Amino acid sequence: MTDTSSSRRRRRSSTSFAPASTSSGGGAGGAVEWRVWLALAGAPALLYGAHLVFGANQPLAALILSTLLAVSLCVALGFPAVRRGLHDISPLTPPAVLFGLTVAVALWSLTAFAPGGPHPIWAWAGAPGGSITVNRPATLIEIGKLLGLACIFMVGALQSARQSWARSTLRVVLVLGAIYGLISLAIFGSGSQMVAQHGRLSGGFLSANSAATVFGMLTVIGLASLLRDWRQTRGLDPASMLGRVAIPLACVLMSTTCLLLTASRMGVVATLTGAVVLMLWELLDGKTGRLPLLIGGGVLLVVAVVLGLGGNDLLWSRVGDIGVDKLTRADILSSHWQAFLDSPLFGYGLGSFSDVNSQIMTDQNFEVLWPVRAAHNVYLQWLEEAGIVGAAPMFLLIATVTGVAVWRTFTLRKGQTLLRGLIAASVVILVHGTVDFALQVPSIAAFWAFLLGCQFSFGRR
Repeated sequence: MTDTSSSRRRRRSSTSFAPASTSSGGGAGGAVEWRVWLALAGAPALLYGAHLVFGANQPLAALILSTLLAVSLCVALGFPAVRRGLHDISPLTPPAVLFGLTVAVALWSLTAFAPGGPHPIWAWAGAPGGSITVNRPATLIEIGKLLGLACIFMVGALQSARQSWARSTLRVVLVLGAIYGLISLAIFGSGSQMVAQHGRLSGGFLSANSAATVFGMLTVIGLASLLRDWRQTRGLDPASMLGRVAIPLACVLMSTTCLLLTASRMGVVATLTGAVVLMLWELLDGKTGRLPLLIGGGVLLVVAVVLGLGGNDLLWSRVGDIGVDKLTRADILSSHWQAFLDSPLFGYGLGSFSDVNSQIMTDQNFEVLWPVRAAHNVYLQWLEEAGIVGAAPMFLLIATVTGVAVWRTFTLRKGQTLLRGLIAASVVILVHGTVDFALQVPSIAAFWAFLLGCQFSFGRR
């Protein structure tokens, strides 16, 4: 009788965020297992939904998304098992301090207290007071978005604190990503894309290049899952082997297809960079055989060849135009680099790009700068808006989170390949960020923050 009561207490203590392995098949156990998957799918589903509505790339939409991200953290913390996971997210102090410094500098820019005083534009406009930032409302909105990113980072960290949660979360991210890709393909094939992209798949975004970043990250994560699952097929018959790798294989095929249909040149390069980093990392690991790597690389190569030779003329034509686009990007970067040099310490305030872009237009660069709404280089835009004082803690924050994850790959007993896949996915967005503005899109920034949280706490319990 005592044993039975103890067993019941253990089952009751398993909330809907308990790992799937704690649920027995059938009856109440099966219901708990489904609640686990639904709970883990909540945040990724929200982010994919935001992708499909232009990435929430308008101020009001971005604030609504940030509010929902905060709500998702409150909901997650409502489960006792999740709250206990807070003790496993470490070392949390360094990134928390760096994030706090970033927000503090942004708040400081709302004041006039800086060497040289407020920006001269306030005196030119005859406005009393003044501030470092040239656009206070835009800076306040950016601060709200940063707080939303912190919330979804914590959600990702909490969902991955337990080994079984981490694996299930990545599987959910891939499956929902495949569904998102299928919806994107359906919209693209039916000609129903809301924004004209000249025959390129946009994935619901205002730019096909933004979609390429998302599908590139999904491709690399899917490749990591495929490598892991393939290694676990040793000794199985061919049918069982195929069943084991069916889900990650389908996800890789879907995301790779969507990536190539975006016709994003640098998106493809960034994805290949992330995939090469992952496979070389796996190859250097003595525990990993060469066959899974050959199979994973072969899947990507076959899809690329089939789509490349099967009529994806747009991608090849855009490769031929790379010289012209390179000159245009160079003009944008040189103009905004000079703007950064004019105010290097504190910049012009978060969210001030459009204001600065209008100020630096001349007869010579008007045609280049007039259509752009971002610097096409996330690092330069952060330096220009936040200055060295504001950008440095943010850059250090990303380096700290990534560095902790890399170090953990050498201490984990299980799940190293999946964690490496998350890190390689970060390589995709960091490389693509050198020539594009995907991280300026709120839903993509939130998606990456969620994955950064996952890699930061991956399998700590």
